[in-house]
Amino acid sequence: MMRDGPEILALSYALPPSLYPQSIQIGRLLYHCPLPVWAVSGEASDGGMDCYPDFSERMVLHQRVTFRAPLPGRLHALARKFVSLYGRAPDEFRFWISDAAKTIDGELADKKRRRPVIVSFGEPMSDHLLALDLKRRTGLPWVAHFSDPWADNPFRRLFVFANVFNRRMERAVIASADRIVFTSSETLELVLRKYPVEWRQKATVLPHSYDPAFYPEMPVRTGKLVVRYLGNFYADRTPFPLLDALAGIFRKSSALFSDVRFELIGGMPDRMRALSLRTNLPPGLVELFPPVSYRNSLRLAAEADLLLVIDAPAELSVFLPSKLIDYVGAAVPIFGIVPSGSSHELIRRLGGRVANPQDPGAVTAGLMESLDECRRRRAQPGLPWGKQDVREEYEIRRITPRFAGIIHHLMIP
Repeated sequence: MMRDGPEILALSYALPPSLYPQSIQIGRLLYHCPLPVWAVSGEASDGGMDCYPDFSERMVLHQRVTFRAPLPGRLHALARKFVSLYGRAPDEFRFWISDAAKTIDGELADKKRRRPVIVSFGEPMSDHLLALDLKRRTGLPWVAHFSDPWADNPFRRLFVFANVFNRRMERAVIASADRIVFTSSETLELVLRKYPVEWRQKATVLPHSYDPAFYPEMPVRTGKLVVRYLGNFYADRTPFPLLDALAGIFRKSSALFSDVRFELIGGMPDRMRALSLRTNLPPGLVELFPPVSYRNSLRLAAEADLLLVIDAPAELSVFLPSKLIDYVGAAVPIFGIVPSGSSHELIRRLGGRVANPQDPGAVTAGLMESLDECRRRRAQPGLPWGKQDVREEYEIRRITPRFAGIIHHLMIP
């Protein structure tokens, strides 16, 4: 693919071949971008990504800058856990900014280098601080892309002292960036509600995407219905709303699950694994599996009869997890145990069912209705699930032209 137009200086600590959700999503966006891309990232982590193996070759330049923690091994881990400002203002990768800036400055000094458009991708939010430094020193145009909220992120609120600094840093980034991109309208509203109305003119929504080329042909489903959750559990995101619903249904009629098995695939803290036994479900109804490779996760999603999204309780959730976008590409029915917000809205638009994790009755009803739908689909195999026009909104071929349009619009005087 020929790439022409303004060059992008992409700042994303996580890029292929590192295996992180951010790396997969931003890597996909840059890999398929029709514009030339100069990428700067951290060194690859252990466990390489099994997609886009030629990512670096597709870039004009891919510079990897090693992250060097200021404290040795165990001290670094302890400081991250117990020292509020060490790893949470905004994150531990703030110590990466200086070395990354020096690497970029060396390349910018080459007079043959075209002046690029900076695009920074957070998480980690240190990517935005690196871009802020470059913007102030070079005056290059800058797009700040947010996959998650920053100062308003509920997972940060426990650290009050660090949040004072996060609010200041976020404001500086929002004020200085020429364009601001969010992956959901809910995140945009949450972040910008505290800033001047005119700053909204710089903001737009660009969702994550999926790549249809990574999914297998639609399989022939036989045997028991397979219900799968793919992803990690942590903090308040637990399997308990699902397990409690299953236990309640099973107590009333064990026969309702004679043709179903549930699989939870991904990381789960030991405390959740132990507590999951509280439901006294029969052996084999719910099985736990460790994380799998990315390509394998897409295969497992496409081969399931029903896919689960489970989120933490909240009044409103602005998070639109990348795993849900992967589910969209699988064209398999989705049941969301999610509060109101981004995931809830997308699942409903697709034609799926949703239930608040704090409403056991709704979870039970939604699960049973979803299973009934899966049984009907078994009688009519070969039909992709979900409203086609909604699924197509999230295809990578639809997202990259919009991304390139943001860059081109920024270059128009």
